[in-house]
Amino acid sequence: MLDKLGTLLGMIFGISLVFFGIIWPDHLSNYYMYQFREFEMGLEALKASQASPEELRGLKAGFKEFQDSWLGSVSRFADLKSLLIVLGGSYAATLIAFRFGDAMRAIVFIAKAFLKGKADKDFLEVYHTIIGFCEKRANKELITDEEISAVKNTDLQTWLQDFIAVDLVTEEMIEEIVRSEIEMYNYRSFEEIDMLEFMGRAAPAFGMIGTVVGLILMLGSVGGEGGADIAGLMGGMAVALITTLYGVLISQLIFLPIASKRFQLKESQVLLLEMIREGLLYLKRRELAETAAKDLVIYLPPKLRKKVIKEEQAAMGGGLGL
Repeated sequence: MLDKLGTLLGMIFGISLVFFGIIWPDHLSNYYMYQFREFEMGLEALKASQASPEELRGLKAGFKEFQDSWLGSVSRFADLKSLLIVLGGSYAATLIAFRFGDAMRAIVFIAKAFLKGKADKDFLEVYHTIIGFCEKRANKELITDEEISAVKNTDLQTWLQDFIAVDLVTEEMIEEIVRSEIEMYNYRSFEEIDMLEFMGRAAPAFGMIGTVVGLILMLGSVGGEGGADIAGLMGGMAVALITTLYGVLISQLIFLPIASKRFQLKESQVLLLEMIREGLLYLKRRELAETAAKDLVIYLPPKLRKKVIKEEQAAMGGGLGL
């Protein structure tokens, strides 16, 4: 029911935004157009009142000063109608294309991309934790609840409590459960990535819709005797060009890069989960720490891997008295 409601809301929302782009006055959407309209009205009023040339030059100088200012430069690129058509239209299409609950969490998905990925220290911490526990298990020492609670990685901590502290769980069960968790994490992550990529494709399309709307508005500003409403032409051109600009910028600077960043974060997390899965199996089999280290070290980033190998070789050399 909610999905049907989301589809209906998306259609209504998208059509409403395009209609809004058609009927909303240009000077209330773009501050530069507002100032230009005020200048034109002021100029006409002065001419109608037969004002002096000095007054006319003063009005023109004031508008020229605004055009040359930083506010005048920036306001040329700020247009409410264009922004709503592109952003609102992209979100309306997302409501239609995806489940209502997922579409409503789109902002959360975008925010996730700003979270840090699994840094080198996270992999190193998991590596040393598993190797340390392997030594205790191989020596038939008990891993205490306090030691498990001190593990910082929440996934490793949870699975240590569920699998290693409980000897009834078999290797096959550990393998199946952890792989299922990894697959579900992959599935949920790809849903988020697909939505961000869809919005990245939708934004330029709605930019083109805004361009068509702007061009139609420009045609409507041309008078029947060849005259033209300059403010109307400029307003239509602003919508036509700025919506295209917004569509491309929002797509290429926000949605698609964030989708790529989200994919990288997913890959980093999956690699860490795979490392944890391997470590749990070594712990379950009570393998020697040296055996576990040979396999787990490949999950570390290359620079960190070389550093760890050198440290272990140096420790072995020191233990042999070399």
